[in-house]
Amino acid sequence: MWEHREHWVPAYWRNTFTAGMTSSQRSESMNAFFDGYVNSKTSLHEFLDASDRALVQHRKTEAEEDFKSKYSKASMKTNSPLEEEMGIFYTRNMFNIFQDELRDSTGCWYDHLSKDGAVEKYLVGPINDVKSRWVRVFYDDSDGVTVKCDCAKFEREGIFCKHILRIMDTKQLTKVPDHYMLRRWSIQAMYQVEGTISTRPQVGSSVNPFQRWCLISRWQRLVDGPGRDDNIFNRMTEFCDRLFAEEEQKQKEKQVTLEGSELPIVGSEVYSNIAVSQITEITIRDPPVAKTKGRPKNPTRLKSGIETSVSQPKKRTCKLCGEKGHYKSTCKKKGEKLPKRKRQEEGDVEEEEEEEA
Repeated sequence: MWEHREHWVPAYWRNTFTAGMTSSQRSESMNAFFDGYVNSKTSLHEFLDASDRALVQHRKTEAEEDFKSKYSKASMKTNSPLEEEMGIFYTRNMFNIFQDELRDSTGCWYDHLSKDGAVEKYLVGPINDVKSRWVRVFYDDSDGVTVKCDCAKFEREGIFCKHILRIMDTKQLTKVPDHYMLRRWSIQAMYQVEGTISTRPQVGSSVNPFQRWCLISRWQRLVDGPGRDDNIFNRMTEFCDRLFAEEEQKQKEKQVTLEGSELPIVGSEVYSNIAVSQITEITIRDPPVAKTKGRPKNPTRLKSGIETSVSQPKKRTCKLCGEKGHYKSTCKKKGEKLPKRKRQEEGDVEEEEEEEA
């Protein structure tokens, strides 16, 4: 392990971007994906059905989170202009992380150490912490604004730490530099498909959020419905290809019409495909986070016939009236005159009990 320490000691990869993920997060997220659907006793045919139900629920939850991130307004906790800007740019999950760092920055103090030209050096740390544990922050405004912290939180996770936010507040910055706005954490980040990333600006869109949500819901019903088959998939693919071809033709006609005009394009939607080689960062969606660990307390898997029969309690039969669900001592017909056959059976039982005694 010591020979391979550069792979597991944090000091060696503190400047390596890991998106805040740990080595076991992939397995934990997969456990959370099947949480409540399968357990150690799930058979193979039950697992296939449970995995389908888990996938449908996962897509539904993801669609709801996307909708909330795009069309809900972030709740502000301070009057900082940086918080307002990040509330529009970040997804809900990343904005909550940013708010936590911004809140912690208000509890930090700083000392101005030195200034070398445009580069200033600060020592920043929490108020209730000793100075020996404070970190250095370098601020450079010679060519734009560049801020770097020794804790390297931005280099590892792609989000500002409380130390940098404290210095940015001291410098009265009202806007985050563009090179610190990572697209991977933005609301507009989309899936990567076949080596390209599709972007669609929302400027001038004539479809309101409710109509967009209804359209997405209907599309998911076609894909995940009980009657899905290859025929439906092929028809959907042909329909999409036809729509894309028509839209591309319309955009080409608009481009030819506006080539000789000096008027800006207003109220139009532009679809563009950007090659991955032209992008400096990998655009993926937010990783799922494991909310619980271990085996679920109340699994929702399908029980077999044997488990169902064993789990159901057996009902006792009353020796007095012959009905099930109660004993002779609690029978409502106790003391009533029983039929001759019943009296004979009762007498036989009493004689057997006396003989055993």
